[in-house]
Amino acid sequence: MIRYLYLNAFIALWSIFMCFWGFAVSLFDKNGKKVHFLCAVPWARAILWVCGIKVHVTGVEDVDPDVPRIYMTNHQSFFDIFALLAYLPVDFKFILKQELMKIPLFGPAMRRAGYIGIERDDPRKAVQSMKQAAGRIHNGASVLIFPEGTRSPDGQLQAFKKGGFNLAVKAGCDIVPIGIRDSYRIAPKGSLRIQKGGFGLNIGKPVSLSGVSKRDIPELMEKVRSEMTQQMAQGDTDTRTTRGLTVRTHPTLVWLMACLFWAMSGNAAGYVIPIELLIDKMQDRFSSFHTLIVDQTTQILGSPEGEVADVFQEKVWLRAPGYYRSEIMGRSRAEKVSQPSPTGGKEGSDKETVDAAVFRKPNRDTTFRRLLMTGKRADILASLAQAGVDIDSIGVSRVDGTVVYRIGKKGPNQPRLLVDRTTFFPLLFSYLSSGSPQKHLVTVRFDHYKEVGSGWYPYAIDYTDNGANAERCFVLNIRVNPPIDISFFEAPARDHGRPPSASTTIDPKEEDRLKEAIQAIKEKYGE
Repeated sequence: MIRYLYLNAFIALWSIFMCFWGFAVSLFDKNGKKVHFLCAVPWARAILWVCGIKVHVTGVEDVDPDVPRIYMTNHQSFFDIFALLAYLPVDFKFILKQELMKIPLFGPAMRRAGYIGIERDDPRKAVQSMKQAAGRIHNGASVLIFPEGTRSPDGQLQAFKKGGFNLAVKAGCDIVPIGIRDSYRIAPKGSLRIQKGGFGLNIGKPVSLSGVSKRDIPELMEKVRSEMTQQMAQGDTDTRTTRGLTVRTHPTLVWLMACLFWAMSGNAAGYVIPIELLIDKMQDRFSSFHTLIVDQTTQILGSPEGEVADVFQEKVWLRAPGYYRSEIMGRSRAEKVSQPSPTGGKEGSDKETVDAAVFRKPNRDTTFRRLLMTGKRADILASLAQAGVDIDSIGVSRVDGTVVYRIGKKGPNQPRLLVDRTTFFPLLFSYLSSGSPQKHLVTVRFDHYKEVGSGWYPYAIDYTDNGANAERCFVLNIRVNPPIDISFFEAPARDHGRPPSASTTIDPKEEDRLKEAIQAIKEKYGE
């Protein structure tokens, strides 16, 4: 009993504190987006953590936070609200019963966040609330609706109300069904008891409303209900509750502030989307790349001051999921280094050509190129982990004054990946080199992205190995998905960096047949 009273007291005090925080943030927020991400999200996360509630979430990869949609979910417990706020990476507005809007502090705070109260017993006011919700959608926000209208006491899906579906047809946006499973065991309807345990939250694929009119609403309701039922049935997560467990907490103002900073860690500039969704969005930028031939100019910087020691043209062959080869195409006299030639001639002489051995070879660690080619999410995550990046650490950072998503730990000497928050292009990638036993820290910066085919590619790449070796690549031309013999990428490692010559790739028997064919043509048509 003491635990239940304690947790409810914490929820009340924490909610009051976050309401005041929400009022402060709303002074600088016109559309309620900052209130949602900086107040509502950490409020929900802290409550779930303190109460010992674990939420098993699936389907986040299908969520597009940039597209306004109507999210519909079943309702079993007031912990559903905390789970949706904490794990649905979208700026959405709740449609809630008007009674909640009348609670002191709590109601005004929700209005500041742009949430919408609906009078269930007054049809005219309900219509006005739906118009208000449609306005939110047209302004780019998503809306979340409980189509049942109230909580289910036993977890069974109840009858749907038409209001949310009328809104969907009027707004013309897709419906995303969400299935919540077993949350009624955590906090049953009509009870203040809070059990420690877990429940499932499964996000389904969007249901298109293309061509749907008001006449089709009954069919639409049945379709969404069927999808929601499937999501409720999915998953094998352990949702058992545990009675009698205690939570070590200290209900002081300092502790409350600690919860606030814990919940908002790295999120000062906005909500950090899950790493799976971030990788998917980044890979979508390069989805058309299965094979690339990149003609580029490579500069090898000879000193920390940036003096150019070698400049040459290079042809790079790339093929998913990570095959790489290159060929040095040529150098000019002005690109020769200040070293004696092998034959003793003077450097720069017209009679002497500096041998390739005196040119420093470009670095062959190509881990960073895997980010620019197609690949499965699991492969990319495995590659990041192998490169020393802590994929369990995700937040926001700054690069050149721009706020970016960060995968990996903070700090300039930590392996990490920085991704643009608006374009989802990788901007900086630092990792432990795979080509050296000392595992030097390699830092690669990507810049000047240009559209190539149906994807994008950086036309400027700066490569630094532990601050000593530096390269700068400028792309001249790119060919997308050209026909290339796969065996070319499967050549022995000793041939790595140079394409095979004809003498090593043509079968002797095939060569004999070719000579016979040529001789037959000569005999028939003459020389």
